[in-house]
Amino acid sequence: MLPEWAPNLHPLIVHFPLALLFVAVGVDLLAFAVRRWTWLRPASIGLYVLGGISAVGTYFTGTWAADGVRVPAEAESLLTEHADLGWWTMWFFGLYALVRLGAHLYDATRDHRAVQGVLSVVALGGLLLLWETGTHGGALVYRHGIGVAAVEQATDRPAMQPPQQTGFVTGAQGWTWTPATPAAWTQRTQWMGNPSGELRTQLVDVRPDQQALSLRMEQAGQLMFVVPDTVGDVQVEAVLDPSEFQGAVLLVHHVQNAQTYDFLALSGGVLRLGRVRQGEQTVLDEGSFEADGWLTVRATADGNHVRGYVNSEMVAHGHAEPLPPGRVGLRLDGQGPVLLQRMQTRRIGE
Repeated sequence: MLPEWAPNLHPLIVHFPLALLFVAVGVDLLAFAVRRWTWLRPASIGLYVLGGISAVGTYFTGTWAADGVRVPAEAESLLTEHADLGWWTMWFFGLYALVRLGAHLYDATRDHRAVQGVLSVVALGGLLLLWETGTHGGALVYRHGIGVAAVEQATDRPAMQPPQQTGFVTGAQGWTWTPATPAAWTQRTQWMGNPSGELRTQLVDVRPDQQALSLRMEQAGQLMFVVPDTVGDVQVEAVLDPSEFQGAVLLVHHVQNAQTYDFLALSGGVLRLGRVRQGEQTVLDEGSFEADGWLTVRATADGNHVRGYVNSEMVAHGHAEPLPPGRVGLRLDGQGPVLLQRMQTRRIGE
């Protein structure tokens, strides 16, 4: 059982590979310099093996930890870099431990000074990779408060100004939309492609002091509307209730035209991340979620990483070469009402 202060297993084991592998390299270099202390060599091999195992465990607990934490837009690039560095570190020291163990067990290389020297130098290069990975992880915690409960309670919404008649507030980091008038959403957005189906919009009360925009497809069809602003790496978030909609609700981003865009699709408790290119759809990853009623849905695109969240929990994580900067919006494929309470974009890495 985890202690109350630990949000997941990752912070409990993350320092093991750092300690084991740095000590392993130190013992290795000492064994190379002081040949008469023959016990140092097998000790360093044991440390490398333990360090390699802990590096693998640390990487996978890190990926699981990322599934359940809220990441603000300004930290998305750092998280991506940390994940990529962790992946390379895991493979480097996992394979390196096997190589060192094999070289130690094989008679021809066990005491071969040139081989041991080259392998020790290679280990020093691995320490640079390990150090950079740890530095990125520390920045996520101490600079952005990722995984710190007291900080995660805060949201990363931009400072709100009084909304205009369209409900949109724009700034250097992106835009935020909240309900204003029934036609406000369609007045500010652009319809893409050849829309089918009849859309009706109206404001509905969801709480005594809050309203949402009902986007109702009166008959089965397809509609996609985007905000004209163009963005590259982006975090898109929407607060919506699709429970009475029969079909798929998509957050679309990097929209080039009606035939080429990336998407996060919700349909029947399944979240899909994918891409439509020249009209051909590719699913990058998918996952299921148990939720009904109001959902906070978030799609992030950072370099070749795309992630999908429902209520702050990562449900899917895919990879694809990034499209050129494009527009962001919604696509409705089906029939019925979707309630939309808020939508926002935040630029990543700017």
